[in-house]
Amino acid sequence: MNKKKLREKYLHMRKSLSRKRTRKMSYEIFFQLKKIFFLWKKTYYHIFIPIRKHKEIDTFIIINFLLKIGKFITVPCSNFHKLSIENCFFHENTILTKKKYGILEPISKHKFIVSISLIEVIFIPLLIFDFKGYRIGYGKGFYDRFILLCKKNIIKIGLSFFDPIKKIQDIHKNDLSIDIGITPNHIFFFNNLIKKNFEYIPNNNQHHH
Repeated sequence: MNKKKLREKYLHMRKSLSRKRTRKMSYEIFFQLKKIFFLWKKTYYHIFIPIRKHKEIDTFIIINFLLKIGKFITVPCSNFHKLSIENCFFHENTILTKKKYGILEPISKHKFIVSISLIEVIFIPLLIFDFKGYRIGYGKGFYDRFILLCKKNIIKIGLSFFDPIKKIQDIHKNDLSIDIGITPNHIFFFNNLIKKNFEYIPNNNQHHH
């Protein structure tokens, strides 16, 4: 399937999930993430804020965890004229307001821009990824452009309610691939250097790829 068809299919599939189900799966994704110990040793994290009406993964679970362990968090502030993202500081007293397309962003007096070069781990919104780590986003290319401005060794993480598909047909050589993909039941590594860092302690009911 091509990107357009996949985008339509998975937007529809995600919209048909119940609130209860998305909440449960958001926690399952967080529990998978927590197993990747070296991720939590970093300092600066960029993470998207969920668009509720799109039934996006509840990233506030991750945000609250990061705040609790004393990390610096930045969130995207979108510029729809330039199709670009500003890197905005987020802390427990940041007040969010609803912008275009239901996107939550810090209110203007709480909007502090942080240098993109500081980000070490970035959580990238997506609908689905394939077995090579390529992703289907919303088609505007915000994150493809944003990542080019980040440092080369940034860890790129995609979170999905759905298992990866075999292949996205119309991948372009400039398309962004993720380093780690997380679903409610699995962790997928697409970057061997990062995979080597993974201190994994298997137990009977976990699978590991």
